Amino acid sequence: MDFIPMGFEIGRPLKTILLHTDANLRFTLTRRIPEIRLTEKEVPLRIESLSLNEFETVINNQSYKLGVYRLYHTEDIPIGIKFRNEWGGVSGDLDQYGFEVPSGLSPILNGDVSFRTQFADDHRRDTEELERTFQINLTRNEDALAKINQLESEGKTVEDFLAGPMNENDQRLRPYLKTPKEQLQRGVNGWRSALLPFHYRQNNLSPPYTCYIQLTITQGNVTNIQRYEYNQKLYEAAKKLNEILFANRQVIIVNQFKGDSFNVLRLPIALKIFANFVYGYNEQIVPMSSFVDSSRILAELRMVINHEFNLIFQHSFVRNAEKLSIFPHQGHFDQLAKALETIENQRIHIGFSQYDKPSANNYFQLLQGWLSTKRNVGSKITFGLKTDQIGEEIIEMVRNGNEGTESTERCVTVPHSEATKVKISYSPRDMGRNYKFLLAARIIKA
Repeated sequence: MDFIPMGFEIGRPLKTILLHTDANLRFTLTRRIPEIRLTEKEVPLRIESLSLNEFETVINNQSYKLGVYRLYHTEDIPIGIKFRNEWGGVSGDLDQYGFEVPSGLSPILNGDVSFRTQFADDHRRDTEELERTFQINLTRNEDALAKINQLESEGKTVEDFLAGPMNENDQRLRPYLKTPKEQLQRGVNGWRSALLPFHYRQNNLSPPYTCYIQLTITQGNVTNIQRYEYNQKLYEAAKKLNEILFANRQVIIVNQFKGDSFNVLRLPIALKIFANFVYGYNEQIVPMSSFVDSSRILAELRMVINHEFNLIFQHSFVRNAEKLSIFPHQGHFDQLAKALETIENQRIHIGFSQYDKPSANNYFQLLQGWLSTKRNVGSKITFGLKTDQIGEEIIEMVRNGNEGTESTERCVTVPHSEATKVKISYSPRDMGRNYKFLLAARIIKA
């Protein structure tokens, strides 16, 4: 094997090696070699991609996921619980009877970043009303399954039964009888599992399992599982995990950061990361700006406008991004067109999901919003297009709506101010399922 020198700094070979070592390997080394922990913390931590959720941290495609695992003392494991165990356990705490504690009720600790909204999950899972609902669903699935089995034993089909006279009870089962037997059985198993905590509470029984906090570390097809005594809350364990990974580091440099949480990120106190690319939903952007260091200008901020249209475009974290990519819901076009009148980012991109079908009028409306204010030479906005025809229609609308245009195929140039013009064109650009063409409008010298 050829030896490739790494540019060792005289007297600091360990720090130089660590600087060029994958972040996950560094965590493994410090766990196995405690003597290097202090030195490792001093060296800037470089991460290609980082994604944070309340109970999962993903670093360079390696996932650290926490959950509550239920180890049964019998071989009779309810199918619903078995399924949850296979996925790393419950993503939340359990009480003494096995009820899940709503994540929206957990406290926010010092250093945590909250994304909670009025839709936060604060609904209790242990109410009598919920028990009645579960019992009704279980009974209807059981009755439907029994009826199908009865019909099969009599040599009849469900279709013939539904076409004939039906009593009140049969009418109640009608929607369920059209469901495949396998799906009904899964429903029976699921509702029985959901009712178990009510049974344990009613009879003051301890569930027949022991809870553990499970840490599942996954990279590709390789999974490592570690279980710990359940003597702390799951959110406290998440806090400790991120403190082990990130606390007391002078510099954390992340190329791509993605915020996945809509609840609370359990972060070390005073955590700061330097990021080049940030992705998140619009309601996540301001909370994320509290720990993404703003002293370094973002190369790109990618924002998905999900439900509520938040006017955050003048926030310094958004305004200072070199490129602002916005993915709006189709119902937000009017609001976005108005917002484009004041968005000052030099480069803006508007993209759409594969399910949105904006018209040429929608694109033209957004273009007009962007062009309604004076912009510097070099300012640019781009749009994803699904078809060539949409591009032709937009170009034609620009021609018809402006005097003094200069036109070529797939391109039109129109006056913008005394010193500038705007060049609007589109070209093939294969971006997968979402769009096949890219429309660009650029401010150029007159």
